[in-house]
Amino acid sequence: MLRNKCSFRRDPYPRGFTLLEVLIALVVLSLSLVALHQAFSSTIYVNTVSQRLWRAILYANNELARFERGPTLAVSVQQGEYKEDHPLVGYTWRREVRVEEPFPGVKVNRIELELSWEVGNATQHYRSEVYVRQ
Repeated sequence: MLRNKCSFRRDPYPRGFTLLEVLIALVVLSLSLVALHQAFSSTIYVNTVSQRLWRAILYANNELARFERGPTLAVSVQQGEYKEDHPLVGYTWRREVRVEEPFPGVKVNRIELELSWEVGNATQHYRSEVYVRQ
């Protein structure tokens, strides 16, 4: 009987990865990277929206406080855009001043300031008002 001297034995402890294991690892890695990308994109979007909203809130409240302390404004409706040298470039504004009588015999000026700005395809608004004695 002839015996084959070249026998190939299978190693019971393989030292590498199979192709299937490598593909599964790549799929898991790609899914986790997509999830991280989505999380960062959402965070950046929310941060941008929040910054623009806070900027509008602070500016509107400062403007209304200035109107409250300043001379009485005439009844009017005005609107416009902020120019390039203004900190709120890209925002539009609308100011309405009207006389209201919340209680009989008490007349006040109602000053309403609305700021609008674009975020992506949507338009965001912030509206604030103050009542000033005549």
